[in-house]
Amino acid sequence: MDAKIVKINDAMIALEKVARAQIKTDEDRLLVASALMAVTRNLYLETLGPVDTARVFASIVESFEFVEEMIQHTRPTIH
Repeated sequence: MDAKIVKINDAMIALEKVARAQIKTDEDRLLVASALMAVTRNLYLETLGPVDTARVFASIVESFEFVEEMIQHTRPTIH
């Protein structure tokens, strides 16, 4: 496996474990997710700068919209 993919996978596993340890209530899920988003934003800003960071986040939003659109088109219509 490519070293970058391994790094991403290892980081995801470690970070999710730490994040889930912080969740004690349903509300905590959103609070921890917000914290992860803030950390992610900060890392992108430090690495890419504000313009490219905005592009990355716009791409993420577009991918959510694309998936939602695909789900809407695959749901069967009941007549």
